Amino acid sequence: MSLRELSSIINAPELGADELMRCALGVKTAEVEAYCAVSGLGKTTVQEVADRLDKSRPTTQRLLQSLVEKGLATREEELIGLGGYKFVYAAVPPEKLKMAIKGMLDKWYSKMVGELEDLPSKIEEMGCPRRFSR
Repeated sequence: MSLRELSSIINAPELGADELMRCALGVKTAEVEAYCAVSGLGKTTVQEVADRLDKSRPTTQRLLQSLVEKGLATREEELIGLGGYKFVYAAVPPEKLKMAIKGMLDKWYSKMVGELEDLPSKIEEMGCPRRFSR
């Protein structure tokens, strides 16, 4: 996310859930759409999500895998006849998503406050001329 996009989100009078997810969790718009599709379908398969999103199966599979890696969805094996299995996906509940975003924001805030303490020396390390009055 660019600084311009971040500034736009911070200065917006109101934020949507998609903006919170993109900003705090680093998800892409397509991943937000996939999360919504999985949320609406309950336990679902790659093909069902692909049909809902009107995307190819491989693209949908990558989106779902990304959601699982980011903790926004779960993946389980479900047995089917004759010893086979398929993967089913489910979106994490909004309350869990809220806690993930809050945790990320708390972590980011702590890191920024710590980094801010070192800002003067970091500016000197960058080789900026010392023309500031103290």
